[in-house]
Formats: sequence, structure tokens, C-alpha cells
Amino acid sequence: MGTRTGGDFVNKTLKDTRKLVVLGLMLAITMILDFTPLGAIPMGTVEATITHIPTIITGIILGPVAGLIMGLAFGLISFFHALIRPVSPFSLFFINPIISILPRMFIGVAAYYGYAIALKLFKSKLAPIAIGVGAFIGSMTNTVLVLGALSLIYGSRIEAMLLEAGLSSKAYLWALGVAGTNGLMEGIVSVVLVTAICSVYFKQYKS
Repeated sequence: MGTRTGGDFVNKTLKDTRKLVVLGLMLAITMILDFTPLGAIPMGTVEATITHIPTIITGIILGPVAGLIMGLAFGLISFFHALIRPVSPFSLFFINPIISILPRMFIGVAAYYGYAIALKLFKSKLAPIAIGVGAFIGSMTNTVLVLGALSLIYGSRIEAMLLEAGLSSKAYLWALGVAGTNGLMEGIVSVVLVTAICSVYFKQYKS
């Protein structure tokens, strides 16, 4: 009985340590992707941002609470990036925590529940499909919530910026256009990368 209890304690300690290692690694990768060109993949005329992928991976591997924490960290990184090193006029919008932080907190949570529900539907034999579903949902959560918040809060300013650039468009049409190009590409890239990484992790650590 004591041996079993001791074994359970060791297993729990190893799992907790593994979780901390994964969280630390995903945080480091997020920072690298955010502050270097590695966070964007050119795909023809559009660019797919992959900075949110570590948050999706965290949610699927470690669960919704860890996903929420990682999303908060990602949001804070985006906030400070916009504050310290804005790269475009749009960057200034991300100084608002409702744009930079709040939407990102739901990425890992949505990814986990998308994965969990899909896993029940597809069973463990088709786990990679469930991972892909979770990854796509997590990515689109980021796209929809960020663009939606931008359109609602800064719609008139975005329309003025579009007009200055010689484009006549409503903010919601601009948001739909971005979601249908960059957002869709980011979703596809997320599915490919997250499925590959999480599948390897789950094979290595089944319990």
C-alpha cells in the first residue's frame, strides 16, 4: 500500500514537473515568435501568423486552465510589444487590453474543448483529427475575437485609415476580408503544426 502511494506521488510529481516544463517552453517559444520574424510565414500574397500556436498546444496538451494561463501570457506579450515596439498604426490598438489580452485568454480554452468534444466523436483511433479540430477552433477564436473587438471598438478609426489608404470599406467588411485570407491561412497552418506536435507528445506521454 505504501509502495503504491509512493509510486503515485512520484508519478504526480513527474506530471506536475512536465506541465511546468511545457508551460515554460511554450512561453519562451511565444516570446521568440512575437519578437522575431519567425512568428510569420509568408504564403503568397498573405502572411500567416503563428504566434498563437504555443497557446493552442498548451490548451490541448495540458487542459483549459493551463490554456487560459498561456493565453493570458500571450496577451501580455502582445500588449507590451505594442507598447514598446509598435510596427504599424494598427499596433497602437493593441495597447488596449480588450484587444491584446482578453481575446487571447480564450484561445487555449476553445482549443481544448474543441479537441475534447471531437475526441469523443472520433474516438482515440482518430485522435489526430480531434487535435486538428481543436487547433482550427483555437486559431479561429483568436482571429474572430481580435478582429471583432477591433471592429466594434475602433471601427470608425479603422475606416478612416482605410480611406486614407485609398480604400473605401466598412470596418466589418475589412474584418471579414482579413479573416477570410490571413485568418483562414493561420487556421490551416495551425492544424498542420499543432497536429504534428501534439501527436508526438501524446505518443511519448500517454498518461
